[in-house]
Amino acid sequence: MALWNHLDELRSRLLKVLLVIALLALISFWATDWILQWLLKPFSFATLSLTSLKPADVFVQSMRLSLLGGLILGFPILSYQVWSFIAPGLSKAEKKVVLIILCCGTFLFGLGVFFAYFLVVPKALAFFWGYSHDLGVQPTWTIEHYLNFVLMFLLSFGVAFELPLVLVSLVRFKIVSVEWLSEKRPIIIICLAILAAILTPPDVVSMLMLGIPLWLLFEISVLVAKI
Repeated sequence: MALWNHLDELRSRLLKVLLVIALLALISFWATDWILQWLLKPFSFATLSLTSLKPADVFVQSMRLSLLGGLILGFPILSYQVWSFIAPGLSKAEKKVVLIILCCGTFLFGLGVFFAYFLVVPKALAFFWGYSHDLGVQPTWTIEHYLNFVLMFLLSFGVAFELPLVLVSLVRFKIVSVEWLSEKRPIIIICLAILAAILTPPDVVSMLMLGIPLWLLFEISVLVAKI
């Protein structure tokens, strides 16, 4: 019976989260112009206007941005509901560990998005824009392709910046050792390069823009884990 009670509580909490996210997404829909302008800032070096190829393109992308806004704004609610569900079954020490991981994970994800938005995305857009012009090609980017490119970079760097937390946690919980990480460095770097290729658009420049920070984050993680 206890299991069914837990499942019923989980269903109730998930329903609350979904309703809140839906409400926040609806509110975000009215702010899609501001969100779009924010996402266009890394592209401010150029005078090109984005285009749409289908009648519903702009509306669909607005819906997409509003859903994204709902998910971001609803993240604290989701975190609270998850915490309220699992906290009763944790010891005081375990609660402390979970809170530290949650706070560090949120901070690192935000740091990755910040790094990508202010440094990587503008450089990447400027490179591809300039490369097209050097070949005598006038770039014409659709709103869908532009948002896919920018959001992919922001999400990829947010996820990539979780690497120190993952590696340090693995060492602290004695799942792996610092010596093992150092010994397997070449293999790990190859795996990080593959991960960068998966997370970024299919070109070498984008892969390097994520692969190099991933490698640096790995080296920093090993140094921190030694402390």
